[in-house]
Amino acid sequence: MALQAINGTELHVETIGSGPPLLLMHGGLGLDHAAFRPYFDRLADRYTVIYYDHRGNGRSARLVGDPPELTFDELVGDAVGVLDALGLERATVLGHSYGGFIAQSLAAAHQDRLAALVLMNTVPAFDYAPEPSGTDEQLAAFGSLFTGPIADDETFGATWSTVWPLYFHQYPADDAARIHGETAYSASGWNASAGLLGTFNTLEALPTIETPTLCVGGGHDFITPPDPGARRLTDLLPAAELAVFDDSGHYPFIEESDAFFATLEAFLARVH
Repeated sequence: MALQAINGTELHVETIGSGPPLLLMHGGLGLDHAAFRPYFDRLADRYTVIYYDHRGNGRSARLVGDPPELTFDELVGDAVGVLDALGLERATVLGHSYGGFIAQSLAAAHQDRLAALVLMNTVPAFDYAPEPSGTDEQLAAFGSLFTGPIADDETFGATWSTVWPLYFHQYPADDAARIHGETAYSASGWNASAGLLGTFNTLEALPTIETPTLCVGGGHDFITPPDPGARRLTDLLPAAELAVFDDSGHYPFIEESDAFFATLEAFLARVH
């Protein structure tokens, strides 16, 4: 399965495996689902794993307009559209980072479509100041992401490649190089989504979401630290449990893969 006409656009959708459906929402808008693979493929012997690239990202149709426009309502509608296109009434939804923003918004608006929820390295509001630590080049590149529109896909890819080591506790250079080569970068996707950061806030909605939820954090994650992230989510959600991976940054499914998937699969077994 490749491009699907969904919610007024075309989304790149891939499914593997069989069993209860697991819809994965990638992070970092401007990126795509490449970072999830092959890690989550290991679940395909027990679950139908659904990968898709968000509107305007990856191999989905690019955004139009100058500047390009994007809303959380559209992103949520796209997720519902993916479920509808696959004939699914409900799925477990896993959102990583910015994908966690979409997953929270989906749960707030369409709780009936969720069998369970996994919020991984994400926050309910960007109401704090991240404190990255790295080289001068890395910090300058990080700052450039938020100080104006990125000119083109090539510039965004090069900038992200420079910044990405900041997101790990122990940078997996070989895996990162492979993922970088497989990612279809979208400057317009980044430019449109960065403007939504300040508007995102689910603090009031979360206590109304009764869906069983696993909240995941990384002990060395500077961008979505456990205190404003996974721990706060766990406190606000009525049916949530917490898992913090102390030797990981923003990507525990890469850095502590075996421990992460043992925790995830135990959670999934309890809720299915």
